[in-house]
Amino acid sequence: MPRLHDTNSLIDLKKKREALEEGKDFTTIFSIIEYPKALELENLTIIFPDKTIYEDAIKLSVLLLEKGIPIPAMDILIACIALNKNLELITTDKHFDFVKSVNNNLQLQSK
Repeated sequence: MPRLHDTNSLIDLKKKREALEEGKDFTTIFSIIEYPKALELENLTIIFPDKTIYEDAIKLSVLLLEKGIPIPAMDILIACIALNKNLELITTDKHFDFVKSVNNNLQLQSK
């Protein structure tokens, strides 16, 4: 399954010098901004959000707020990209567990 790497996953991949597969390993522009060294990873595709992602993020944010579990906006956007693109999100960030608790469609691999 194609994977979306969160910033912490990118840092880990860079440290371990793991090989990525073209067309299978993705990240977001948000993670690149947080960790520009990830640009050195070969075969990593960067996803830029479109209007649909932002609209979905607002809906998800409202849902999380209604449940009393707000999380950072960047994490909401990253989760929406994973959901929209049907990508497995690779992360150690526990905020995404909260997203999964309100949207079971999020495919999550916590390291």
